[in-house]
Amino acid sequence: MKKIVFWLVLFGFGSLWAQNVKKKKVPEWNGNISSQFEEVFNKSGRYQDYKVIKSYWFTKLKKNTLDTLASREKEIKNLKAEIQHLNKKINELEYDIVQDKEMIDKLENKVDNINLFGSWLSKKTYNLILWGIVSILSILLLFFIFKYRNSNLITKETLANYKDLSDEYESYRTQSLERVQSLQRKLLDATNNQSANS
Repeated sequence: MKKIVFWLVLFGFGSLWAQNVKKKKVPEWNGNISSQFEEVFNKSGRYQDYKVIKSYWFTKLKKNTLDTLASREKEIKNLKAEIQHLNKKINELEYDIVQDKEMIDKLENKVDNINLFGSWLSKKTYNLILWGIVSILSILLLFFIFKYRNSNLITKETLANYKDLSDEYESYRTQSLERVQSLQRKLLDATNNQSANS
């Protein structure tokens, strides 16, 4: 039983010692690839002008390098995809900007111009035309008011003349009637006198 315990203790110490030796020999694999290469180069042995690298260090370094390159390639691929997405987004935004600029130009054109009978006129031209029409209509209105007033005066004067003429005619008619009646009486009296004399 003592032999078994001895061998177990010896085996335990041996495995602990082997692990410590391995730990000391394995370089630190933290950091970037450049520092890993540097560490492997510094810890590798020399043989004449050559550096001797342990195969498991080389394998580990190769694996780390390939993993790093693969992750960088994946990162590059993702960045390229993101760049393409951003370029597409930029193109869409530039297209939207062009569309918005065209819309703004149309709206400014509508604001600065007025559609009159299917043709676009600037506001200045429209105002000139409008005030020209208002001025012409005002002048025509004043002209027609003047003409109406003159014709009204002429009509009143004509009516006054007609009334005077009508009164004069009525007076002439009355005088004529009186003269006719007077003549008829004289004729009747003369006829009566003549019949009484005969």
